[in-house]
Amino acid sequence: MTTAKTKRQITNYLDGLDDSLDYPADFKVFISELNKLIEIPIQITTSQGTGGESYTLGYLLALPGPTKLGFDLDTVVPYVEDLTNPDNLATYYNALESLLQDLSQEKTIKGTSGEDITIKGMGNTEFASDIYDEVITWNTTSTPTISHSASNPKVASIVAAPSQGEVQTEAGEKTVYGSKDYYSGPNIPIDEFNQYIDAKTGEPKKFNGEIIKPWFRKGTAASMFEGLSQDAIFNIQQELASIGLDIGGYDFVPGSVNFQSGEEIEFIAQLMMEANDLNALYPNLNVIDKEATTLMGQLNPYIEYKKKNKEEVNAFYDKARVQFADEILPPTESEVKAAVDSLFAERGINPTARDYEKYASIFTGLKKQEAARDKIIEKNNLSLGDVIGLSKGKYSVPGGGDLTDIIFGVDMPTPEEARQKLGKPLMGRFDVQAELGKVMDDLEAGRIDASQEILARTQQAALFKKNFMEFEEAF
Repeated sequence: MTTAKTKRQITNYLDGLDDSLDYPADFKVFISELNKLIEIPIQITTSQGTGGESYTLGYLLALPGPTKLGFDLDTVVPYVEDLTNPDNLATYYNALESLLQDLSQEKTIKGTSGEDITIKGMGNTEFASDIYDEVITWNTTSTPTISHSASNPKVASIVAAPSQGEVQTEAGEKTVYGSKDYYSGPNIPIDEFNQYIDAKTGEPKKFNGEIIKPWFRKGTAASMFEGLSQDAIFNIQQELASIGLDIGGYDFVPGSVNFQSGEEIEFIAQLMMEANDLNALYPNLNVIDKEATTLMGQLNPYIEYKKKNKEEVNAFYDKARVQFADEILPPTESEVKAAVDSLFAERGINPTARDYEKYASIFTGLKKQEAARDKIIEKNNLSLGDVIGLSKGKYSVPGGGDLTDIIFGVDMPTPEEARQKLGKPLMGRFDVQAELGKVMDDLEAGRIDASQEILARTQQAALFKKNFMEFEEAF
């Protein structure tokens, strides 16, 4: 992609819309115009040498076919729907980034003449992020004559509709915990524009004058392993194992990643989330290399930081879990009502408004105990780092890296043995509903006994009436 030219064309297009104030009413039309401006250069190597051609994204999405291109570019096909009819700009961005990454992988295919040709996209695969950021900012930036905001955007549907879990602030901005677009943890506030929020001021956090945003987008964890050799994948697996990936806890295959179960992918996503959030809290640590050309290179500073400061990093997240475990939000009225109605019905009594009010605080206290128990269970989970000292042997790779004959000479303890030696007992979950029932049995004993007595008398009366009616009929 000719970055400078395409950026200039898109900027001019957006400025032109501001000048004319004639914004597309249909989001699909807006996307179609962007596709006409994005240029993708493709390098083509044949027996005659290496050349190239630049195509607009709109042209490629029309699937011109081998008769016009000279080859069949089927790489584009899976992305046509999301790049021509996306629900919002985030969907469009994810598809565009994935397409650019796919095109950047060199492929040898048959040309229309029958000879083998090699094609490779030569554009900047990170350019999709520039487009996304520019359009998102432009869509809510006011013009000299019209005020625009998230509630009054220039083009509807650029941003997805608000999801549950958003909090409306007094100023009208939405703050969420956990981004829809980026890997972001549940405890760091972030607004709908993916800007981290300073908890003290309520304003976007800044570093060196720049607003801090998360870097790693959702979905990129899987891209870490795409197109890599077995050796390269195994090297990453070793890196992940050194900072906590438990390769003994699943069907680990050296040099291979299961994209369905995705244990390594899930671990990478967790690291990306930690790196994003730690960078927001302490941007001076430089835990993300934004200039690196690969995802692993971008994440590597955080991996190295975590290796050197493993105890401190774990302590930081452990402390965060403790703090937020104690800050359980009060249950909603519907949650309290559902729990109380169910348990009262089992005991044959009817709740009152005062009961709902009384059990709301009890319910909150039990939820805190549940969170505290979950924290202990999480802390007691076994990892490779916990049991590595109890294991005997190590990996060996014969033949200088032939992963097909890899030998594992590791004698691992059983989970029971490891837990016993490390003093980490297996603990069960805290059952809030059952514990609330026990509290009710104690506090409502009189009402329950009275209800049962009334029920017994009612049943006796019904039986007496039935017997009397039978006697009367017989008489």
